[in-house]
Amino acid sequence: MFTGGVALVAVSLLLGGAFGQNTIRQAQPAPPFVMKEANGKTIKLTDFKNKAVIICFLTTSDEPSRKQMGMLNDMVGHYGETNLAVLALAIGQTGPDSLKTYAEQQHLRYPLHVADYDLVQTFGGLTSIPLTIVIDKNQNIIDRFVGVTETNALDADVRAILKQ
Repeated sequence: MFTGGVALVAVSLLLGGAFGQNTIRQAQPAPPFVMKEANGKTIKLTDFKNKAVIICFLTTSDEPSRKQMGMLNDMVGHYGETNLAVLALAIGQTGPDSLKTYAEQQHLRYPLHVADYDLVQTFGGLTSIPLTIVIDKNQNIIDRFVGVTETNALDADVRAILKQ
């Protein structure tokens, strides 16, 4: 016969962890977006099959976004563009030329793109920035991070994707 404490643990495990542990999440398909680069080239999610993809909504004007950009730059340096695609999507920016200049000044290993309203809505809108979305090789969203992401959390996601 179960005692009260043991019964609570048993029910917790059966329900998938009432305390947020032992939960299983199912990856959801990433929305099939299309966006234009400054040079007119079209970028689609399907362009990145068989790569880990990190999409980050940010600005160049706030410290959390700048910190996230630096961390993403390190990730691209570590994993290379063959294995990892970073789409940094700037909110409220003046235009692609100023973003290109900013990326060059910061020695970013990835381009900055202007995020338009439709693209933001495609990913469910924003409540805070930076917002970082991790997409696996099968184009499923496997993680979302609001605010500055811990490097080890993002690194663990990318390593898991590259093992697929």
